[in-house]
Amino acid sequence: MEDDERDVEDDFPTLGEYIGDRNEKNERHGKGRALLPNRDVYDGNYMFGKRDGQGVYKFKNKLAKNARYIGNYVQGKKQGFGKFIYPDGSRYEGNWVDDLKEGQGKYFYVNGDVYSGDWSKGLRHGKGTYTYANGTKYVGSWCKGKWEGFGEFHYCNYKYCGRFRDNKMFGYGKFVFDVACELHGQYVLDNKDEISGLMDLAQEAALVILDEQDRGIGEDFLDDVGETTLRMPPSPPPIGPTHFEAGMLTGLHVMTPEEEEEARLVDELNALRATVEAQIAARKEAELRRQQAEAAKWAREEAERVTLEILAEGADVNEEVLPNVALKQPSDIETAGTEETEQKEDMPAEVSDLEEAE
Repeated sequence: MEDDERDVEDDFPTLGEYIGDRNEKNERHGKGRALLPNRDVYDGNYMFGKRDGQGVYKFKNKLAKNARYIGNYVQGKKQGFGKFIYPDGSRYEGNWVDDLKEGQGKYFYVNGDVYSGDWSKGLRHGKGTYTYANGTKYVGSWCKGKWEGFGEFHYCNYKYCGRFRDNKMFGYGKFVFDVACELHGQYVLDNKDEISGLMDLAQEAALVILDEQDRGIGEDFLDDVGETTLRMPPSPPPIGPTHFEAGMLTGLHVMTPEEEEEARLVDELNALRATVEAQIAARKEAELRRQQAEAAKWAREEAERVTLEILAEGADVNEEVLPNVALKQPSDIETAGTEETEQKEDMPAEVSDLEEAE
């Protein structure tokens, strides 16, 4: 923690003059205002003698004159969202954990530069964007306050996309220009002797994974004295000056290698999702057809059953009420036979003789 951010009341919570609420133990509890011996002033909430809740702490000592913190406290420490204004006029707006910048936050520098992104233990760490006052900016990964990993550095009319290490461009990358072309190449060390002492990316990643497994990254663990703390992954070794060795000049390729890989994975995922959805739709359609066929079969069987019951009772059955049922009364059979005999009698003799011969 920076000296400017440390409050006198952290070490001596009962010092100075206090006007405000107290609890049964005469501790500062509730709303109150404290004037400390070094003339620092805190105005806000207390709980059991410590700052807790929303409050404003104004620094008056020579080293941090005009600095102030406006935000949330938890048991005497900055915790949650808060804004800290530094003596030089720069300010931080974002999340705090245990008196340190942690999580998402934005830092406005007095020279006009702005950083917006992730923080860990008071340092820029994770993904973030640093915009310079002249308009150039770095967008990418950070490790313990430095450019580390994949990132992009944007100039006024072109940008560099590639890997960074120790706040320098290092390894393979490319310059992408506004005139629809890009220059591929790599940044190498000016001093070739330093290369032998550097780990390659695979070795570095393996060590980071081992460190995460042994100690945990972003997780609580107990140190030698039994106190809970947090660990960050180790930083790669520092490197010296680098220079760019140009390679092939090609047409504009709108995506970086990481973006290409991400797009490929997204396409595969979408294709898989479409296949699964088609299979589910086909199964639903087959199940619907099966249910419809079973319903039709049941309806026919039920109609036949009802017809048989009605015929067994000797009731007259209307043909319109009993479709698809080919049942005839005996009288119908006799009538049909008589009609057939009459038709044969009306036939010419030649046709009748031919039928008898057959």
